[in-house]
Amino acid sequence: MLFPNEATPLAADSPLLNNLNPEQRAAVTLPGEHALILAGAGSGKTRVLTTRIAWLMQTGQISPGGVIAVTFTNKAAKEMLTRLSAMLPVNVRGMWIGTFHGLCNRFLRAHYKLANLPQSFQILDTQDQLSAIKRLMKANNVDDERFPAKQTQWFIAGCKEDGLRPNMVEVRDDETRRKIEIYQLYEDQCQREGVVDFGELMLRSYELLRDNDPIREHYQRRFRHILIDEFQDTNKLQYAWIKMLAGPDSSVLAVGDDDQSIYAFRGARVGNMADFV
Repeated sequence: MLFPNEATPLAADSPLLNNLNPEQRAAVTLPGEHALILAGAGSGKTRVLTTRIAWLMQTGQISPGGVIAVTFTNKAAKEMLTRLSAMLPVNVRGMWIGTFHGLCNRFLRAHYKLANLPQSFQILDTQDQLSAIKRLMKANNVDDERFPAKQTQWFIAGCKEDGLRPNMVEVRDDETRRKIEIYQLYEDQCQREGVVDFGELMLRSYELLRDNDPIREHYQRRFRHILIDEFQDTNKLQYAWIKMLAGPDSSVLAVGDDDQSIYAFRGARVGNMADFV
């Protein structure tokens, strides 16, 4: 496990640290600064993040509402909340701990008007999105042999993961031009119907933080500690979203394994490890 080699004096006698090894203890008690911890599978990375949150609250450095923690699965988020509630007598239900998509959904629900969404916007899962694309292609007489719906879905998802709206995608050839046109038609259809896909949750959240100074500054002041599990699985847009949340007084603690990227099919960039904050 790699980590900065300092610990704060607040760590001394906390019972939260009793069952941690020296490396885990040092990671949990890091001072408020950006840190990237690299460790292999089974080394207790999620445990370190959870204990870190509990320790920060126990030592009075944050309130339950002053931290945001991102996981890659709902199972991991639930496990983190369960462990946290066992460590401290706090109500964890309102804490910002969840997946990227879950947290962005919560953010957009709170600011739906600014995000140009209906209050009760619906979320398309992967199959719903594919069905919507097929319906759109049929309505617009798109050749589904030349532009298979599944490949079009991947193209749209890839663009969003890179933070690209249709007008930002480079036109390399006629085929790309047509895909961009379909992407724009899809965007227009989703806006009319008041629906968003998973990629849109991330992209629209990022754009709102980027373009609205008061909203961005509010969350930067609120979330003084940002924690990310499985950092190697973040894609370009997720990394940009994290950086948008990190204010001048924020501290980002990310844990990851640079030899493993289980979400590579979703556009994850292990290169984010080298670019860290």
